[in-house]
Amino acid sequence: MSLISRRTLCVLVAASLATPALAAAPASQGSLPEGSDLTLDLVGNVASNPVGGVEQGTEGSYWVMAQSKFDLDTLWGVHNTDVDAQWAWFAGRNLAREKIGNSISAQQTWRPVAGGRLTRLTVRHRFDNGLSITVGRAPVNSYFNNSALNCVFMSNAMCLTPYGAITDLGITAYPNSSWAGIVRYDVNDRWYAQAGAFDYNNDLNKAGKNGVDFSVGEGSGTLTAYEVGYQTSFANDPLPRTYRLGMYRNSDGGRSSYFDADGTSAALSGKPTAVQDGARVGWYAMADQTVWRGEGRRNLALFARAYVNTGNEAPVDSFASAGFVKTGTFVGRDQDTLAMFVSNTHFSDEQIGFLRDRRTRNGGSGAPNADEIIAELSYGWAVHKGIRLMPNLQYVINPDPIYAPTRTTDIPDALIVGLRVDVHFAQLFGW
Repeated sequence: MSLISRRTLCVLVAASLATPALAAAPASQGSLPEGSDLTLDLVGNVASNPVGGVEQGTEGSYWVMAQSKFDLDTLWGVHNTDVDAQWAWFAGRNLAREKIGNSISAQQTWRPVAGGRLTRLTVRHRFDNGLSITVGRAPVNSYFNNSALNCVFMSNAMCLTPYGAITDLGITAYPNSSWAGIVRYDVNDRWYAQAGAFDYNNDLNKAGKNGVDFSVGEGSGTLTAYEVGYQTSFANDPLPRTYRLGMYRNSDGGRSSYFDADGTSAALSGKPTAVQDGARVGWYAMADQTVWRGEGRRNLALFARAYVNTGNEAPVDSFASAGFVKTGTFVGRDQDTLAMFVSNTHFSDEQIGFLRDRRTRNGGSGAPNADEIIAELSYGWAVHKGIRLMPNLQYVINPDPIYAPTRTTDIPDALIVGLRVDVHFAQLFGW
């Protein structure tokens, strides 16, 4: 086992042992005040590529997330109003970037900036007619293009947000947040529509900001999101389903994937890619459909995801994925899950042209494949209330060489063996 592998496993074990001790104090004081809800989670990912990639190795990453929700109506009589505060700590290294060379992480817990970060601080007011308004600091992907089925996996192609929109649109994604306002209207217990406006300031994602830079008017654009949806649950539907259709628009036009400011290949000139006028726009659709239901919550659900870029040129033209989640596997394992997805990320001609020219500049020839296909098979083992282990196998066909800048040939397809560990301390200790 490599040194980084041993360090990673030690970190995960130490965090899982140490954090409950810190969290146990509130529990010893009795239940939380009525109207308060505390969540403390540890999620760890370890991934190894015994086959394929630029080189073989093992990397690990984890996050610790604390969230407090306060019902101000119950606490202080402020009608239909709640406060949501969320904080997270990130650490670790990225197997895809460090060993395989591609841009789509196999670890959903890895983030480019390590350390602590305020990920959300919002106030929501719900009117009596189905309308609600949320304001504060928030990430786009906590409210739009979201599904609980996305994170029955470890690959970042699916969890937390299906791939494409973060790369193309620059949407703020957990753990990054910005000033936001979201309006939602629930027509009934099934249909809804929502829209949000988010300050786009990429500097907020840099090291040292920690999510507490509350400056106003320093962003380079405004990111708006719109979504309509139909959703049911076991409470009102024997076969629950969710369908969503939405779009994003970023008034910041982003950068070209190919051209420099002189209109020539940035990969060949060595100059930065050019700033683009106009706007970045992308559409998405998602569907979750339960097709079978057994006793209790045992069920089989199918899902599909799609994203397409329709605005300024961006690295990803389109993304699509499909799969299934089986909840309840063997006898007595009603909470376990067996899940699989297959996805295809189609990169733009400009992005592939940039990678081709960069390869040429380093003495190679040809271009990488424009379609990167990723599959994952995972088993979610509910070890104990609040503890879940998720061994998984991932396979990457045509890994993109975005993080292998000196590569002169195609990167071999990669097999990834992974383990995800989830510890939900509120469930574990019954807070």
